[in-house]
Amino acid sequence: MNRKNEAQQPEKAERKRRRAQQEEKEPKQANSRRWLFLLVDLLLLAVIVVAVIFLISLLTPWSVFDNDKAQRQQITYTVEIAGVDQGSLAALQVGDTVTDRKTGAVIGTVTAINNRDYEVYSRLPSDKIDEDLGAFVVEKVTYPEDSGLMTVTVTLTVEADYEKGVGYTVGDSRIAVGRSFDLVFRNYTDTGVCVGLETK
Repeated sequence: MNRKNEAQQPEKAERKRRRAQQEEKEPKQANSRRWLFLLVDLLLLAVIVVAVIFLISLLTPWSVFDNDKAQRQQITYTVEIAGVDQGSLAALQVGDTVTDRKTGAVIGTVTAINNRDYEVYSRLPSDKIDEDLGAFVVEKVTYPEDSGLMTVTVTLTVEADYEKGVGYTVGDSRIAVGRSFDLVFRNYTDTGVCVGLETK
C-alpha cells in the first residue's frame, strides 16, 4: 500500500504542476482577449467620431479641413440714398473713395452715379381690407412736387473677403443687400441702403 502511494505521489505532483501552469495561462489568455475587445471598441468609436465630424463639415459652413476660410473677391454693389438735395449732387463724383463712418473701413470706389425723382412710400385708406396687414390700406408711391430732392443710386467697386456663413466683408463692414451704411464721400456724407450686389 505504501509503495502504491509512493508511486502515485510523483503523478499527483505532476498533475498539480500542470494544473498550476494551466491556471497561469488562462488569466493571460483572458487578459489578452480583454485587450483585444477594448482595442476593437476604441477603433469603432474613432471611426464613428470621424464620420460625425465629416458629416458636420458637409452639412454646415464649419469645417476642420478648411484652413483658409476667407476668399478675396472683387464685388460691385449699389447703394441707394434717398432725399438728396439737388444742390448736393455735384458733391458726389465718380472716382471718389467711400468710407463707412461706423467702422472706418474704405468700402469702395464710386464707379457710377444715377439720379431719379425722389419718391415717398405711403399707405393710404382703401375700401378693401388687406388680408396680410389686417387693415384698409394700400401702398402708394408719390413724388413730392418741387421738393428739390432726388433719389441717388451709387455704384461702388471694392475687393472684399468672402466667408461661408458670413458673406462679404471689407474690414469690419459687412456688405449685403438690405444693409444700411453711414457713407462718407470726399465732399458729402449721408445714409444709404445696399439694393444690389454682384461679383466679378
